[in-house]
Amino acid sequence: MTHLRCTIRTRTPIYTGGIDGTMDRIHETSIIGSLRWWYEAIVRGLGGSACDPTEHTCHFDSDKYRRSKAKDERQRLRDVGLCDVCRVFGATGWRRRFKLEVVKDNTTAIWSPPDKMLNIRPPGRKRGWYLPPGRMGSFTLRFIGEPRVLSLMASLLLFLEQWGNLGAKPQLGYGVFSIENRNEVKEWAEKWRWQVLGNKAPSDKLPDLRRFGFFKYRFAPSQPGWWTDVPGLTYVARHVQSLVSRYLIVPVSPALKNEWRFRKWNRNWGDPREVFGTLKPERRRSRTAVSWAYRMDEGWEVRGWAWLKEIHWTKGVWSVLSDKHIWRSILPDGELSTFGTQNSNILEIIQNGGGNE
Repeated sequence: MTHLRCTIRTRTPIYTGGIDGTMDRIHETSIIGSLRWWYEAIVRGLGGSACDPTEHTCHFDSDKYRRSKAKDERQRLRDVGLCDVCRVFGATGWRRRFKLEVVKDNTTAIWSPPDKMLNIRPPGRKRGWYLPPGRMGSFTLRFIGEPRVLSLMASLLLFLEQWGNLGAKPQLGYGVFSIENRNEVKEWAEKWRWQVLGNKAPSDKLPDLRRFGFFKYRFAPSQPGWWTDVPGLTYVARHVQSLVSRYLIVPVSPALKNEWRFRKWNRNWGDPREVFGTLKPERRRSRTAVSWAYRMDEGWEVRGWAWLKEIHWTKGVWSVLSDKHIWRSILPDGELSTFGTQNSNILEIIQNGGGNE
């Protein structure tokens, strides 16, 4: 077995939870969960097979495997009950093809106590958004496994560095990161190239990269206290000032989500909870993630993504999320760059975003 090391530097807080709901360290299970979620989206985007992991439909049948006459190993594993994702991340009777360890965890909680929530309520909101502390700093992920699988993990991490997140709560802006040993990880990624996996059509039920939109907003404010004009932050100014001073981060995600969901949403688009999530009456995961603002070079950056149903694309939800005028009404004047993956070359997106030029 070989090793891949990837040293992560957080740009926004990372949150991986814990047994009692607090976060004492970086937990591998949450990292693996987020890697799998994005891996599934990519596999579906390439037309491959990816089961719903909550339904536990993939089971490895060892007897069928021994009797199989398929010459292609990938097809052989499909024939015996494993989708393209489970043959890497594991399923009943089939272990995960890699081991992941967090080493050199040099992260610290961004405030204490660890169960304290930062409640940001933009004007007009009674409840607002509750943000857990998370952790900032650096840590190293060590992967142990087959070279082909490690190459795919390296490519996935490079893609997530540009467009995705690690850990839990991406809908609240957590998990944006940079890779400190990028050249080393890129060398691993270039050992194996992604390929078209099939011709399955996209579905609205499960994340598929063909239904994603991505955005980045960069701005260079003229005043250091620019964040005091972001709706909702004046109520928690003392806490935000500490975050700015210590970590160069500002929790702007609630203000943007509030504008999209409660001020710009068109009733003809349907239920906004389908896009932005809800806790009641039943829990729905948000399909939209927007980060905190974090310092980049001489300016600041906010980025995120949206996984939308086809009807949301046709009715204009993405046009609102990617409206530069809305961004500029919340944040200092800047430049917004966006792209949607519909009718795009998914292989090219993954390879460019993941560093496999």
